[in-house]
Amino acid sequence: MTHSQSGLMIALLAAGQSQRFGTADKLSADLNGTMLGLRASETLAALPADHRIVIASSDEHACAGGWRAAGFEIAINPDAAQGMGTSVALAAKLAVEAKAKTLLIALADMPFVPLAHFRALAAQATTSTIAASHNGEARTPPAAFGEEHFAALMQATGHRGAGALLSEAEIISC
Repeated sequence: MTHSQSGLMIALLAAGQSQRFGTADKLSADLNGTMLGLRASETLAALPADHRIVIASSDEHACAGGWRAAGFEIAINPDAAQGMGTSVALAAKLAVEAKAKTLLIALADMPFVPLAHFRALAAQATTSTIAASHNGEARTPPAAFGEEHFAALMQATGHRGAGALLSEAEIISC
């Protein structure tokens, strides 16, 4: 893992059930010669961080080798079928265990988020703040959470993930 003085943990959520993609695994889908699920990890590999994890439903996913090559450890979410909230909660738990100061949560199925946006999110989040993206209608991931929000993140459940906390977030534009 790349180390820095930032106290940053990057969590890439990749445990989704791909239900909107039919029976195919969307993260394994080809996107200009690379699996879609590897794009965000390749971008995030350039962001200095103390810890990098992928929250997945299996460490045997087709992207696993690429995630490891990008410097990510794989954490298995046995409750992934219960919704994204369980992955958010696991990421927060791991951030607490790692004594991270900031948790940047990104989604593996968002391959076009630029490095500059991830940097801006991580830079804006402080101990007590949340920085989030905005899709023109609502605050969305990727988002960065200061450590004061980890306890609330550990309570996340269902399919909204950290949605309730994002209503408090400062918006960072791409």
